[in-house]
Amino acid sequence: MLKLVATTSMRALARQAGVTPPTMIRMAKELGFENYDAFRQVFQTAINEQHYEDRTGWLQFENRASSLQQSSETGGIASIVNELAESGHSNIQDFYRNIDIEMISKVADLIINARTVYVVAAGGAHWMATYLQYVGNMAVPHLRVPRTSGNGLVEGLMRVQKGDVILTMSYNPYSKQGIEASRFALARGVRMIYLTDSKAAPLASEAEVLLLQKTAIPQFYPSMVSVVSAIETLIAVVVARSGENIIGAIAHYAEIQKNGEYVI
Repeated sequence: MLKLVATTSMRALARQAGVTPPTMIRMAKELGFENYDAFRQVFQTAINEQHYEDRTGWLQFENRASSLQQSSETGGIASIVNELAESGHSNIQDFYRNIDIEMISKVADLIINARTVYVVAAGGAHWMATYLQYVGNMAVPHLRVPRTSGNGLVEGLMRVQKGDVILTMSYNPYSKQGIEASRFALARGVRMIYLTDSKAAPLASEAEVLLLQKTAIPQFYPSMVSVVSAIETLIAVVVARSGENIIGAIAHYAEIQKNGEYVI
C-alpha cells in the first residue's frame, strides 16, 4: 500500500478504490493535509527513506555516533543513559504488546517437531543465535548454529533437508551472508521462522512465521534488548508446550551445575 500510494496518480488510485478523484481530495483534507499532493508526499518520503536506509544502513552508524557525542555535550551523559533506557523499555513493551500468542505457539511447535533447527544469523545477531542455542539446548538438543567463519554460513547448512527448520535472525542493516544462507536453505524445502525488525525485511514474505522486534535506539548500533526478550519468551513457550522428557533434560543440566562440573 505504501508504494501504491507513493507511485500511483490520484485518478488511477481513485479508480482502483472505486471512488471519484474529489473523494480522494476530501479524504486528504479530512486527515489534515492541505491537498492530495501533500498527503501523497508523506508516502513518497517514507519510500525514499526506506530505500536510503537499505543503501546506507552502515553509514547511519557514523551519524548516530556523532549524534551521541553532540547529545553528551548538550545534556551530559545522563541524557544519553535516559534516552537508552526509554528506547529499550519502549522496544520491549512493543514486542509484548503486539505479540501474537497463536503465532509464537506455532513457532515453538515447529522447533519442537523439527528434525533439526538451524539458527541462521550473522554479524551482531550471531551472538544472539548462540545464546538461543545455549539456553535452548537444555530443552531442544537439535538446535544448531552454523559458524560464520571459514566459507560462511552456507557451509554450515550443507546437510539441511526437507523436514528441517531454519530460524533466521536478521536486523537492519541486514547481513548479506545471513540472507544468502537462508535462501540456500529455503531452496531445499525447509520451513522458515524469521525474527526481524520489519515486514519489509529481505525474505520476510517467504517466512512461514514472522516475529518482529523493534531495534530502535539512540546508540550507533541496533538495540538487541527486545531480541533477547523474544528469545527468552520463545524458549519458555517451547518448554511449556513440550512433554515430560524436556523436564528430565533440564534436570540433567541442573544436576551437572550443582556438582560443580559446569558453570554458567
